[in-house]
Amino acid sequence: MGKHIVEKNYHRLDPVGQDDMCANCSTACKTSCSRKLAQSVGNDISYIIDEPTDKEVVIDRLYDVIIKEVDSIPCDLKKQKLVFDVNGKLIEGELKTPWRMDWIYSVISNFLSEDSHLSGTKSVRFNNPEEDDQIIVCDVVSYIHRK
Repeated sequence: MGKHIVEKNYHRLDPVGQDDMCANCSTACKTSCSRKLAQSVGNDISYIIDEPTDKEVVIDRLYDVIIKEVDSIPCDLKKQKLVFDVNGKLIEGELKTPWRMDWIYSVISNFLSEDSHLSGTKSVRFNNPEEDDQIIVCDVVSYIHRK
């Protein structure tokens, strides 16, 4: 299904009222309900709210870690992206570097395993534990992934 980021401009559905949709309604209430298509209130993807589903939806919290700046590192890491799960486990991505930089994976993983921000973007600075002058600044984007 892809990434689903919590909407910032949330609004309630307009009532349907007594019209053609109510004629097929199983509740026989013949009044307003929330079975109106989301498309009719401005979303690009049409789906019906509150409809039962037989499929089990799996929801994962993931973090996109995008390197924005580096200091005292001789290779260009900017704009490279890694994807981690909520426990700090690397899910996707690999840094393109001329040599191994495992310290980057470990400091990010340690940070994410203890982080509690729920959604949005946070800018975080990481230092190499062995060489304090090596620094990376990353945007950490937290979001919900539904399957």
